[in-house]
Amino acid sequence: MIIGLGNDIVDISRVDEKLQRRILTEEERKNKGGKITKEYVAGRFALKESYFKALLRGLSGNSFQDISFLNRIDGSLYAMHHRYKPSRNGLYNYIHASLSHDSFAFATVVLEKLHGKVFLGIGTNLGNREENIQKTIEKLSEISKVLSVSSIIETEAYGKTDQPSFLNCVVEIESNFAPDELLNELLRIEREMGRVRIEKWGPRIIDLDILFYGNLVIKSDVLTVPHYDFENRIFFVKPMYELAPNFVHPVSLKTVREILDELENKASKSKS
Repeated sequence: MIIGLGNDIVDISRVDEKLQRRILTEEERKNKGGKITKEYVAGRFALKESYFKALLRGLSGNSFQDISFLNRIDGSLYAMHHRYKPSRNGLYNYIHASLSHDSFAFATVVLEKLHGKVFLGIGTNLGNREENIQKTIEKLSEISKVLSVSSIIETEAYGKTDQPSFLNCVVEIESNFAPDELLNELLRIEREMGRVRIEKWGPRIIDLDILFYGNLVIKSDVLTVPHYDFENRIFFVKPMYELAPNFVHPVSLKTVREILDELENKASKSKS
């Protein structure tokens, strides 16, 4: 379902490069690399104006620093949220953006809500691990609709290896919360399950991670989505492959199937 649509057009010749201080985020400056041009500033201005229009909010209550529009290595465009705001029409979990240049910069942004497409990782290596996972899924079902649950797999501890092995699975939910709100709910569930954060990568009764929130890319002080190390963690990738093998990572544009193949090939080479 389309939640919002916005477009904007900017005359590049009328843009002052000094506007970059107001328009561009630090991520966008780094992404550009070389000299910041009028064309680049005009394009980001048009994209952000389009985004605000898609939110049905205009600039009121929003900031040009709330979102970055970045280019992948192949030049394709994606958005990175630094502060997520729902549209006046509701939550969205997909954002689509396009930009064209000539003497004008023309941008379009579409916000979309697709059913489900929010994937969470669950891990545990203390106590009754199977029971921990079951209780956690029950708690998740109290705050959001659980659409699918992968098989449970057992893997050795990652990062800090001198601890018991983990049971892991992935669930897909229909989120009733914005990403930061969902994070707060997951932290609450962890606390209710008895999790105490003492040591990074240490043993834990339960661990809940937001792996993906649709195709949104989020980088804020409290949240990074997709999970920053998803593509290296077999205990995320393998269960998610079971649920959504063709799901596309919004930054690398690799499917979960491709990511799993790469991990398994790497593991096979390391053994030979």
